[in-house]
Amino acid sequence: MAAQTKDKIRLAAQVWFPSFPQYTAIERGIYAKWGLDPSIKVYPSGAPIVQAAATSEWDVAHIGLPPTVQGVKLGLIIAGVISEEAIIQEMIGRADYVAAVQKDPSKLKGAKIFITTASTGHFMIEGCLKKRGIAMSDVQILPSEQQASLSAFVAGNGDLAQLWPPQTTAARERGNKKLCDGVEAGLKIPSVWVIHPDFAKKNPDAAVRWLRATLEAVDWARKNKAEAAVLYKKWDQFRGTQTPDSFLKEEVDLATDLWPIEQQLKAMKPDGAKPAYVNEAIDGIAQFYVRIGRMKEVSPAIFKMIDTSWIDKAAALPAR
Repeated sequence: MAAQTKDKIRLAAQVWFPSFPQYTAIERGIYAKWGLDPSIKVYPSGAPIVQAAATSEWDVAHIGLPPTVQGVKLGLIIAGVISEEAIIQEMIGRADYVAAVQKDPSKLKGAKIFITTASTGHFMIEGCLKKRGIAMSDVQILPSEQQASLSAFVAGNGDLAQLWPPQTTAARERGNKKLCDGVEAGLKIPSVWVIHPDFAKKNPDAAVRWLRATLEAVDWARKNKAEAAVLYKKWDQFRGTQTPDSFLKEEVDLATDLWPIEQQLKAMKPDGAKPAYVNEAIDGIAQFYVRIGRMKEVSPAIFKMIDTSWIDKAAALPAR
């Protein structure tokens, strides 16, 4: 394959740890080994990636499941599940405010919360508020992307901020505290591998090889944690952040524990009469979008976004 022309492929990544396998596969030559010539663009969150899909600006991507669901009319294909991200979706506040709310949840009424709207984190905020008997209509949403949310919050604005890594680590470094996360809210919030329908039609073989190579990068990081930690510092610079080593370790631990192919296959498929994990997650997210007015109903088309044939083919490829 080295002497042959490699297939160009455009990767869409997010500025947090589940996109690390794509960077790993580039840096370690894994994509090249699988006959791919990748370029990568980092986005601040999943919503801009979905928006870019409308004009076919990328071929394959890592996206959180909530924004992916919004791409149902674009024909986006969910080809794999990276991991469960509920634990790293956090509602963060200043220490005194968090302590006050923990004693009296009603103090959340009227709270000004920075939220990356219609995102994985927005879904978490709704769940965390509901756990405390507070409705979304009881708080004031301040729409904002992650870095802008962090900057505004640490400057003294707002009461709470919905954040994910690396912004969560940066916020805690400044003495802020976690009030709630997606696990406490009882939510399923996976990140997923997504294939653009145009690329799936144009070069399905390359799409399968991309998935296989990316999963190989996941396995490499799981088995080589010390080397992966060094590479993660390069990823931290590449994505445009300068995270202190003491806080970067938290992300490295998550990035080197992403789901191997066996676990991804299990998450994509039903277990007897029980629906697949990813189907249950999609149902909860779609209902959330109906509640906030982003969707009229939970359409069957949403579940048809899941296509296990891609990961089945990737798993069947012989090693290179």
